[in-house]
Amino acid sequence: MEQNKKVMERFVEFINTGNMEIGREIIAPDVIFYAPTSPEPMTGLEGYAAVLDMMRGAMPDVHWTVEETIAEGDKVMIRFTMSGTQTQPLMGIPATGKPIRVTAMNIYELRDGKIIREHGLPDLFSLLGQLGVLPLPKM
Repeated sequence: MEQNKKVMERFVEFINTGNMEIGREIIAPDVIFYAPTSPEPMTGLEGYAAVLDMMRGAMPDVHWTVEETIAEGDKVMIRFTMSGTQTQPLMGIPATGKPIRVTAMNIYELRDGKIIREHGLPDLFSLLGQLGVLPLPKM
């Protein structure tokens, strides 16, 4: 489990910098990952990089902060806070200039020091509300 936590620390460095060398070090070539932005699972480091590029293209200052980590066996769950400012179109949404702060709960499976599977679960409802696409409920 300690090795998996170290891999995940490198992973956070990878997603925050986009450094593909780190990605090749910790992500298996045949990785499978599930994201709500794609109806089908994506594979490979290139597919993963495409999602990161989409996020960085829309929010150049995007940053993921680890809030909580749970590790057991070959699985790690991380609760992230993703923050940034949407300065370019994102998923068909014109640039709003609005800052966002969204929770994501992601589950990773690792083997031999590499990520082999990810289920990414960002709070898209909150993201769309913060961007003004959906009305947020009044509390």
